[in-house]
Amino acid sequence: MNKKPLLASLLLTVGLTGIHTSNAQTSDFGNPKLIHYLNKEHTRYVSFSGYAELWARYTQLNPGSLVNNEQVGSVSDLSLRRIRAKMTYKPTENLYFVLQMGPTNVNVNSKNNTYMDLLDAYAEYSFSPKLAIGAGRSTWRGLSRFTTGPQATLLYDLPLYATSNTGITDMTVREMSAYIKGQLGRFDYRLVLADPYTATTADPALNVAKFSKNEARKDVSGYFRYAFFDKENNETPFNAGTYVGKKKVLSVGGGFEYMHNALWHLDADKAIQNDDMKSVALDVFYDAPVNKEKGTSISAYAMAMHNDYGPNYIRFSGTNNPATGIVAANASLNGSGNALPTAGTGNTFYAQIGGTLPYFSRNNHNLQLQPAVSIQFANYNALKDNSAIYDAGISLLFHGNSSRLTFDAQNRPIYNSNAVNESLVTDHKWAFILKYRIDFN
Repeated sequence: MNKKPLLASLLLTVGLTGIHTSNAQTSDFGNPKLIHYLNKEHTRYVSFSGYAELWARYTQLNPGSLVNNEQVGSVSDLSLRRIRAKMTYKPTENLYFVLQMGPTNVNVNSKNNTYMDLLDAYAEYSFSPKLAIGAGRSTWRGLSRFTTGPQATLLYDLPLYATSNTGITDMTVREMSAYIKGQLGRFDYRLVLADPYTATTADPALNVAKFSKNEARKDVSGYFRYAFFDKENNETPFNAGTYVGKKKVLSVGGGFEYMHNALWHLDADKAIQNDDMKSVALDVFYDAPVNKEKGTSISAYAMAMHNDYGPNYIRFSGTNNPATGIVAANASLNGSGNALPTAGTGNTFYAQIGGTLPYFSRNNHNLQLQPAVSIQFANYNALKDNSAIYDAGISLLFHGNSSRLTFDAQNRPIYNSNAVNESLVTDHKWAFILKYRIDFN
């Protein structure tokens, strides 16, 4: 008997049965939120939420890419980037439990990846706003603002650097972890101790670090920020990429991540040397209304990160990759499909800026446009040429962030080795994504 559909049905049943709506809280659609209060004071509750993201995409594929058994230069496809169903249970004023399920990257190449996989299951106890502790499987982690995953992204998806180790030391950006968090006035902090998943990778190579096959050490991370204007909610691990002018936020943050002996390589004497994974980051986020009556706003984010994975570590990966394989003789260093350089030993810089334009109608404050652009620039030790990835997009907001249609154009570099084994940019490829996201809350 397959238990996954049964578990999904149980989640939906518990989340929806007996839902009691409250006029005090409404969603972007103007509807009462899906919440059932357990006491008259509304301090104990069961709530249900979720979202779905649909992609329609045209991608110029990396050289040598295969779709099924055919080598092609481009492909168009439909996919479900994410589907999430979440239940939150607060039986007391101090205890909080989260259960979340859903598939990720459901496309024609993932015929078996349509189950409602368990994503989050963790409990948290709050002593006060200054201190809470939690444990379980979750996306709680440190390092930078967007390391934890997506919430109200300004462009079509997360910045590419944000989930650089996904699928290696975590599962869908989740780890088994324990954490502490809190807010001390305008200061916000989180510290996380996690058990990373064992990295399945190649044997150590000469002067090239790779994730080790040995026992996975603890993943320690933290993120700290200071709010100059409105404070941000730290109830969940996620951080907003835009508030579409509903808040005035200036947040300056910094974080770290450390994993002992996470990687290994061979030295000149062919002896195995272990490498620690060490990362530090600084970032600043600004979001504010320009004219509340017209609905105009500005949103900007900048980040600088230093990563040390060991000598010449580099990772190429593709989000929701449409390719199924590659012809090795024709391949670039990028690999198959839409893979591009996402992480490596070196420095990464990221910046994005956008904002909402005036409402289409003065009487209807639901419909407006939000253009945005971003760049991810990196100088990785393993690559001779620097990496620059550009995105430009525009969103049509039907009901704020809860119902939005986003078009994005992305340009990525293609790397090949020259005669002296230097990794150079030899071409660029495009991807065009149309995404629709709807929130259920």
